[in-house]
Amino acid sequence: GGIMSNLSYRLKEFIEERGLTQKEVELATGIKRSNISEFLSETHTPSFKNFVALLYYFNCSADYLLGLVDIPTDQPLHEVPPFGKRLRAILEERGLAQATVMDDLHISTSVMYKWLSGKSEPCTDSLIRLSTYLECSVDYLIGRVR
Repeated sequence: GGIMSNLSYRLKEFIEERGLTQKEVELATGIKRSNISEFLSETHTPSFKNFVALLYYFNCSADYLLGLVDIPTDQPLHEVPPFGKRLRAILEERGLAQATVMDDLHISTSVMYKWLSGKSEPCTDSLIRLSTYLECSVDYLIGRVR
């Protein structure tokens, strides 16, 4: 299983533990039921926006929902700031040039520009690649933990 099966497994677990229907999840998160069933059947990974909505709804850590860790973090969970701002801060903090990251991860200039300017956000796969590259958790990368 890759990330999709881990995410799907954790999502199923949360939904079953709480005795929820997909309809209830849809109403609470604003994520279409068709999307929820795609996440559960491993057809699609959530967009950044939907991923964050799931984190808030289940009050869980990103790394836990992605199946990257088996024990949820005991650190306080924060609101997720705009991704571009957060990424810019992390690159500054690490003394990393945008160009270096783009070269190392084969990210195009336009994609990097969109991320940094807030015009788009990375998919869950890219979040994992970025966090691995930056040697930090996905939670730290998205500002869920500080």
